[in-house]
Amino acid sequence: MTDTDVVQHLVDELDRARSDYLAVSRNAHLYSSGDDHQEAEDRAWQRLEAALAAVAAAGDDR
Repeated sequence: MTDTDVVQHLVDELDRARSDYLAVSRNAHLYSSGDDHQEAEDRAWQRLEAALAAVAAAGDDR
């Protein structure tokens, strides 16, 4: 995998993490309880933050 491929993979993961976070955030009504939704939103947020950090570490701060 080239450096460009690695960065593209990280950017793709960032896009998916952002999309997933927004989906969880907007769909609280799909969870059985407020606590379940909060846990899912926390996990999605952590994944988004990790993806942002990975992209920044790779030198592409999209």
